[in-house]
Amino acid sequence: MRTVSPLFLLFSLAVTSGSLCARLSAQELFGAPPTEVTSAPEDSPVEQTPPAEVTPVWTADSANLEGCQVVARIDNQIVLACEVLWRVNQMLEAHQSRVPPEQRVPPEQIQGVRAQLMKREVASLVDRKLLYDEFRRNVPAENLPRVEQSLQQPFEEREMPELMKHLKVDNQRDLERELARLGSSLADTQRAFNEKVIASEWIRSKVKIDDEVSPDEMLTYYRAHLSTYEYPTQARWEELMVHKDRFANEREAYTELTRMGNEVWQRGTQAQILGPAFGEVAKSKSDGFTAKDGGLHDWTTKGALQCTAIDSALFTLQVGQMSPILDSGPAFHIVRVLERGEAGRKPFTEVQGEIREALKEERMRAGMEKYLTKLRQDARIWTAFTGNVSAEVLLGKKPDDTQRK
Repeated sequence: MRTVSPLFLLFSLAVTSGSLCARLSAQELFGAPPTEVTSAPEDSPVEQTPPAEVTPVWTADSANLEGCQVVARIDNQIVLACEVLWRVNQMLEAHQSRVPPEQRVPPEQIQGVRAQLMKREVASLVDRKLLYDEFRRNVPAENLPRVEQSLQQPFEEREMPELMKHLKVDNQRDLERELARLGSSLADTQRAFNEKVIASEWIRSKVKIDDEVSPDEMLTYYRAHLSTYEYPTQARWEELMVHKDRFANEREAYTELTRMGNEVWQRGTQAQILGPAFGEVAKSKSDGFTAKDGGLHDWTTKGALQCTAIDSALFTLQVGQMSPILDSGPAFHIVRVLERGEAGRKPFTEVQGEIREALKEERMRAGMEKYLTKLRQDARIWTAFTGNVSAEVLLGKKPDDTQRK
């Protein structure tokens, strides 16, 4: 049986404790002046195919906390540029700082890329807004503050630390400054968090699935996903390495690694039983990037290394045996295998629980999609990028015309 969250129980209480509430207005929802969207009047028909793209009505400079422009309308809800622009700006900045200069977006293309990212982010909000609106229409207005209050602690304990980590700040004051620089605020991010959690919990509270999964269903799933449960040959190993460019010639580099290997041998035993000597020499003399960890490398899959000589040695040497000196081009290496796991497949008996949960999750996703389809059928969507368009088209889905009759 699926665990019921406290928020789910609060939803149940909210729905059963009074009559359906009236919809909140845009200014009540967002705490901003009402904004008229003339491109999507209440009685305008929903187009079944998207019109040619129009020029966005916003710019990066005009989308700010003092005057965010409307970039989308989903039934009676609006999406403001600053709700999504800060995430777009952060994605762009992260990309520009992560890639080499030749792969960065040129300044003259920034605005176009930003517009495309904005369009994608707006489209991703459609289902969330539809679910949040469905929740508001089915919960008494007096219960909404209790629901939002229940989300204050999760936001502070989970979402804020993740935001600080993501934006690389250490405290709330710096977080607020960084959000403001990107075009958002802590209040905006908390409101988005509330909507996301409420939408997720609401749909899970409305979709009912059969928790019983038969052995035959699990076995059929296992046979259809055999590759999922296969694991490759892997080895855990350690390494001594010298870079050739530290020496006048390759012979000197080779001689230095020979001395290191002999030291390990002499401090060990003729049988080369695994011991601390290899790690100690690696820490004090090796050039490898894991030298500080005693030259230790975690589990490595066969074929994963660029140097074929090292890859071959890892999967042909006996466990505990030191390799001869190997040449990777820029460096010489000696490796020793600590453990090796041969390729295989997890047996059905070991993964039954995992399969049961996967099948239940498949049922849940199917149920959610069916529920969302009903909401999308009557949804009226307008965006600054597409004009009036159906929810299915905006989300890249094919509308079921037979259900629209």
